[in-house]
Amino acid sequence: MPASPAIASPRMPVLTRRRFLSALVVAASATVLPSLPAAARSATRVSRTLFPQSVASGDPRPDRVLLWTRVATDAPMPVRLQVAEDAAFERLRVDRMLTPVDGSDGCIKVRVEGLAPATTYHYRFVAGDGADAPTSPHGRTRTAPAPDADVPVRFAFLSCQDYGGRWYNSLLPLLGEDLDFILHLGDFIYETAGDPQFQQQSAERAIVFDDQDGALRLERGGSAYYAARSLDNYRQLHRTFRTDEVLQALLERAPLVAVWDDHEFSDDCWQDVGTYHDGARDERDRERRRNAEQAYFEYLPVDLELADGAQLPVARAQLFPNLRIWRGLRFGRALDLLVTDYRSARPDHAIPEDAFPGALAFDEAQLRAGLPKLGLDPAQVLPTLVPYVPLDAADRAPLRAVAHAGALQAARSAGLDAAAARRYADAAIAGGVALPALAPMLEAWNAAAPADAQLTLPDAAGLPRGLPWLALGKTSAFSDIGARYVVVQAGFDLFAALRALDGAQSPFAADQRDWLQTRVRGSDARFKVVASSVSFTSLVLDLADPALDAPEPMRRRFYLNLDQWDGFPAERARLLSEVFDPAGGTILLSGDIHASFATQHSERTVEFTTPAVSSDTIGSIVARSASGDDPQAQATRRLAAALDTVLAHGNPSIRYAQTRRHGVGLVHIAGDAVEAGFIELPESVTRTRHYDAPDAIGPMLQRHRFAFSRGDMRLRRIEG
Repeated sequence: MPASPAIASPRMPVLTRRRFLSALVVAASATVLPSLPAAARSATRVSRTLFPQSVASGDPRPDRVLLWTRVATDAPMPVRLQVAEDAAFERLRVDRMLTPVDGSDGCIKVRVEGLAPATTYHYRFVAGDGADAPTSPHGRTRTAPAPDADVPVRFAFLSCQDYGGRWYNSLLPLLGEDLDFILHLGDFIYETAGDPQFQQQSAERAIVFDDQDGALRLERGGSAYYAARSLDNYRQLHRTFRTDEVLQALLERAPLVAVWDDHEFSDDCWQDVGTYHDGARDERDRERRRNAEQAYFEYLPVDLELADGAQLPVARAQLFPNLRIWRGLRFGRALDLLVTDYRSARPDHAIPEDAFPGALAFDEAQLRAGLPKLGLDPAQVLPTLVPYVPLDAADRAPLRAVAHAGALQAARSAGLDAAAARRYADAAIAGGVALPALAPMLEAWNAAAPADAQLTLPDAAGLPRGLPWLALGKTSAFSDIGARYVVVQAGFDLFAALRALDGAQSPFAADQRDWLQTRVRGSDARFKVVASSVSFTSLVLDLADPALDAPEPMRRRFYLNLDQWDGFPAERARLLSEVFDPAGGTILLSGDIHASFATQHSERTVEFTTPAVSSDTIGSIVARSASGDDPQAQATRRLAAALDTVLAHGNPSIRYAQTRRHGVGLVHIAGDAVEAGFIELPESVTRTRHYDAPDAIGPMLQRHRFAFSRGDMRLRRIEG
């Protein structure tokens, strides 16, 4: 990193554990410290060269807040932290030297304790004691109100701020808001640079990894791109994203409460596992996960709340799977903010990406045992399911060879070596193969075989019935379609119900699960705000709508995205019915899906899903997936054009849906009344920098607001 040539590093003091901890936790003076000399106040100059990522604050409590900056020098430089009651820094509460240490990329995090509740403070970091000492930009933060204080609370919520080729113009309206805090719901950074599926680069907004040898080389559509893997990769992403001027201005104005989603580590991740190769290889990578977490905690003002008060450097042993980011923050009587972690402990996606379409998720014997437990009659359900061909009998050996060859080819095409491909094929056909999947394989076999080696497809009437992966939408192995995305609703609903007989899976480990329900049930705040990086709102595509004129195989209802809460239907239903609804006043806030939704889950629970700050909208992603001019591509384009209406039709709980604009969310709680909604901009606005003339976006802004109250949680649209 570049050193500032204008600043000479002071002589470093001896670093002891006591001195180290004093640089991480400081107590504000109970009385105002002597004011600075007038010359020192007036002559200090802001250096964005020395402090290129500016400042930030976070995790406000009634008596404390976390402060952050980064000093761009080759060696750790002691800096002075000043916290004041006024913007002129005449009434100082803190004036302390801090000693950053090696191993944190120049980042400094310090918890300031002993502050007054619901109070605005000003802070800065000063590199030296002289009258001309350069300072960081000035930051403004605010402590939370006392738990029993009955005061209004106003905050923004946002997510998904991709950087390459994009500008954060959607944050500009927030610079005029008086916010108590900013809630960031994840995808603060994106781990990939130039993924052709959804990312762009530009001359002004491009990322090329300095440590390219330490990055993951990926390929899509014949184009190579890279994903972060090394600690240097993830640090570079954070450094780069935090150079954005509008993001800096926002974080200088209000404290941040942040939680990660997937892109802080790896797209659609679970625990320490990536999903780039859709099951074709083992993507578990603990060191990569820890690199991502270390950089995250270095750069984000998230209070680790460790027993000894330490923040930096981040100890590797404290990271995945040992670190807890889920936490609660109280803001007076208005709200309990419960920040949840969806990624760190969640199991794999329910449908394996590498599932062979013709293989069985449940065979007939399993269905006969499980269906009655769901209150379903096998005699009625089984005839509606898919016939399959058992292949273990000796007379089925020729058909077994055909099916094995088909599975083997799928595995080899995905890049598996010969031995792994054989193991895959053996397992794929062990329980039999669905008749609709076997038919094209047999047709191809017969086309190449001599007449005396031709095989006949068995009659469906005499075959058992099961639930194969193709009934859930799997049309090819080693693919996210039919696994994480675009999954047949009826097939998945049955599959998920049968799986839940062995215990409903949850994205939360037991400790987070217990904490969440205990905190929600026991809170006396008027509103319980549950922050989730992904949406609870079910997103259903009803492609049977005649207006879409979809090809016959597509005319069904599909779940759009099982990477979010649609992938955990039993746990979602339990939380809504047993935890959120009984408590009353529950507001769910979510992101990730790059669209806006206002959802009436029940008479006691509502949800607002924020659009992306800058990342490609889901409507644009769907539209771009339609290539060519075949009937399916044409239907996909019609779907993209009508996506807002289709999603609202697919889930009657949705009161508002938009899938083609960027924006942020805003919540204002005053007494029993809440106003919440979205500030949105057209997706084209992210392509042009409007930072120097922000008024230009005014005519393009759309505000969509809803009102409700503690006693009546029904969403009412506010016009105008």
